Amino acid sequence: MDERSFSIVTIGCKLNQYESECIRQDLEHRQWLYRRFEEGADCFIINSCTVTGKSDSRCRNIVRRARRIAPQATIIVTGCYAETQPGRLECMDEVDLVIGNQLKKSIPVILERIAAARVHGKPEAAAIHPEIVPVNQETVIEQFHDHSRPFIKIQEGCNASCSYCIIPRARGESRSVHPETVLRQVRRLHANGYQEIVLTGTHIGRYGVDLGDVNLETLVSMILDDTADLRIRLSSIEVTEVTGGLLSLMRQTNRFAPHLHIPLQSGDDSILRAMNRPYSSELFKERILEAAEARDGVSIGTDIIVGFPGETEERFTRTYDLVRDLPVTYLHVFSFSSRPNTIASKMPHQCSPEAKKRRSRKLIRLGKAKKRTFLRSRIGTREIALVQGPTHRFSRFSRSLTGNYCEVYLRCPPEQNGRLLPITISHYLHGRLYGQPTGESMSSTQQRQESGR
Repeated sequence: MDERSFSIVTIGCKLNQYESECIRQDLEHRQWLYRRFEEGADCFIINSCTVTGKSDSRCRNIVRRARRIAPQATIIVTGCYAETQPGRLECMDEVDLVIGNQLKKSIPVILERIAAARVHGKPEAAAIHPEIVPVNQETVIEQFHDHSRPFIKIQEGCNASCSYCIIPRARGESRSVHPETVLRQVRRLHANGYQEIVLTGTHIGRYGVDLGDVNLETLVSMILDDTADLRIRLSSIEVTEVTGGLLSLMRQTNRFAPHLHIPLQSGDDSILRAMNRPYSSELFKERILEAAEARDGVSIGTDIIVGFPGETEERFTRTYDLVRDLPVTYLHVFSFSSRPNTIASKMPHQCSPEAKKRRSRKLIRLGKAKKRTFLRSRIGTREIALVQGPTHRFSRFSRSLTGNYCEVYLRCPPEQNGRLLPITISHYLHGRLYGQPTGESMSSTQQRQESGR
């Protein structure tokens, strides 16, 4: 190796992926060479997640693989696992440095010091000052590596206190990115050819609460008004924060993707109270039905935790029945994972692993059936789809993603990659939708006519 190469592995959420991209760009601006994980590098950066025990385990396994690939490399673990359980990682022989979220942006500075120490034959540890000053300014990224739709951080941290969740400890209190900074980032990526962006954060529905004169709805409106042919998509949003204003924007324009991911977690009110979730199953039902009526073909996904302490068969059945009867189009199902120092980790009546597996399988089957039904319902419809590139190196088909989160396989030339195209969905085969482009990529004028803005 040339002692200035690096690789980044990102585990977990879109926010982590955005922050990894910021680190990658900063290092490349400092003349570091990016390498893919399997190629080996002088430094491996693992940006970790700690939402579940599986996330922790995956991080440790990646650390061990990195050491096998490059025995002499410097291995750094950052992210939420590094923030909440640094001692566990520091005990691993393979880990050289653990850097929490507060110092994540300082990693390029730290690597510069490590590289300089190597050149001068000094121990790497001497290059790392124990009090590295956090880098607080927001990075404006130029591109998003290997992604046709970049994620943009608009907020970080969470003030909620869900009894099962460790993320507030990992990310701190809610902080919003100033709207002008968000707009500057949107403009840069849009100018570099991206036609869809995803607004992300830890708790994006709380955007602007700490700023006073802006919220998520006004931010979306500002981005729509500031751009002409860009589609906006939201990451996960709480049901209590799906406002009439957001649904009104969805009705007004195709440029605000008709796709919402709204976590449920449980359909039983006693479990929701134990989770400290701020809504009832009835409120969730009302808001989902309202969102589904916002426009034709709205896609609504949800998260469900099975096996939360105290979840009996009867309580699980309430969750199953609620989801079965709602116009939810896909499910993310998680088995309850006890997180250190959370309220739920100390609750009585913990569910057995067997019960969790059985309930997960039942919900996963339901989710597959609902997704299949939704996909088939889109046959014959015209959509605007983002072309994401070939399914694999030698494939004749390219993947595309519609506004309502349907993956559609198309045949189109490589120059259409990354473009928004009008398509017609023709058929469903072996779990996939197929379609054909029905025109050229949409110009700014066409987009404005389509959106009515």
